[in-house]
Amino acid sequence: MTDFLITDYGAVNDGLTLNTEAIDKAIEAASLVGGRVVIPSGGTFLSGSILLRGAIEFHLEEGAHLKASANFEDYLQIHQIPVITRQTVVEEVLPQRSFISAFEAHGLSITGKGVIDGNADGFIAERGQYIHSMRGPIGGRSQYLERPFTVFLIGCDTIDIGDITIKDPAFWALRLTGCNDSSIHGISIETDLMVPNADGIDIDRCKNVQITHCSLITADDCISLKSCCGTSQYGAVKNIYIAQCFMKTTSGAITLGTESVGAIENVIVTDCIVKDSHRGFAVRAREGGLISNVLFENSIVETRAFSESWWGHGEALHVTAFSWDDPNKEWDPQFGNQERQLEGKVDGIKFSNIRVVSEAAILVWAAHKELLKNIEFNRVSITMKKASKWPPRIDLRPNPIQDFVRDKPSAVTLRNAENVAFVNSEILWEPSTRAQYAKAIDQESIVGFYTHNFSFEQP
Repeated sequence: MTDFLITDYGAVNDGLTLNTEAIDKAIEAASLVGGRVVIPSGGTFLSGSILLRGAIEFHLEEGAHLKASANFEDYLQIHQIPVITRQTVVEEVLPQRSFISAFEAHGLSITGKGVIDGNADGFIAERGQYIHSMRGPIGGRSQYLERPFTVFLIGCDTIDIGDITIKDPAFWALRLTGCNDSSIHGISIETDLMVPNADGIDIDRCKNVQITHCSLITADDCISLKSCCGTSQYGAVKNIYIAQCFMKTTSGAITLGTESVGAIENVIVTDCIVKDSHRGFAVRAREGGLISNVLFENSIVETRAFSESWWGHGEALHVTAFSWDDPNKEWDPQFGNQERQLEGKVDGIKFSNIRVVSEAAILVWAAHKELLKNIEFNRVSITMKKASKWPPRIDLRPNPIQDFVRDKPSAVTLRNAENVAFVNSEILWEPSTRAQYAKAIDQESIVGFYTHNFSFEQP
């Protein structure tokens, strides 16, 4: 494979020169022969939007530092990229900018031990005590709709992303939409833990994807599986394998749903470690989609509560099904998002051989029991331990019926579900904080509650 160094095309590593044009020239040359674009080590290469093309390898040498511009005008918006304009990726409720993007670049790889820097600092308007305020461009929409993704790949099958570090994303770090038969392995994502919406890896309507041996420290969800409304042409999220990842987050370690218009099915999460996180493994069906046939196994999950600025309250294992907005209100087309009035559904979630240390261990709750079926906890060991300063709450957001429940917490809270089982499991209490809890199990409106060899003491 032929190497194409960006410095041969005029790139300068002084951290000040905008190298967008030089990098694009190297990519264009490499795409003609299937070559390797090399970001060399030493110094910082600053750039605006980078469009990858063809089955090239985009390689960052160890010590390489590729940094995103803080100027909104240095970014192409997705609809401004000609090859994408003729397609149908239209999401009015999500940002359209990206630092690094690709469309139908099948066989693309992003490799090396260098750093892709999303430059979140450049988009912070005001630093907060628990969450930062972010800025948008003058005259633009809200900052939520303007900040760029760090890497956004669309319709790129058989991609390989390995060993890189993504640092300080200003929004989602790595988003794959409609990218099938792909692998993400050995990467690190390091995020300012107070940047809102700074997800790690977002898998949107992809099939046959493996995520392995990754270290993810993120403000928002470390790994999120989504089936977004504006990308329905790519079908379901299906056959996803996540293994041997370390995760720490101010939000959820692994979240399935919320944006789940389509199906999310056949997911295995195994041999993962979650530390000091706001939520552990969460299934959150909203927007009319069905989440089914999901296995979480052989993992350690340690969670604690953070500020109400972040969704959650220390649940280690979370399964909910609601609509996002009120399904009974009249829909106003000027606000879009009609799918948010639809109720999500869950059928077939299993948690197996998981060790939990948590201040709010298990939450299973739906708007009504028909939405949530067949949830099994097998060989789950729960140690209840209050670890934060935050008063207890159950956080059901996004939920038009009720956002918080502020009762004294239980280890297990179950509401409105069919067929919930606890087998070969236990609830233990850390003695010094035992008095801060209510029941071991608090259940209402559960049809088919089964236990076998389930040991616990009421506090």
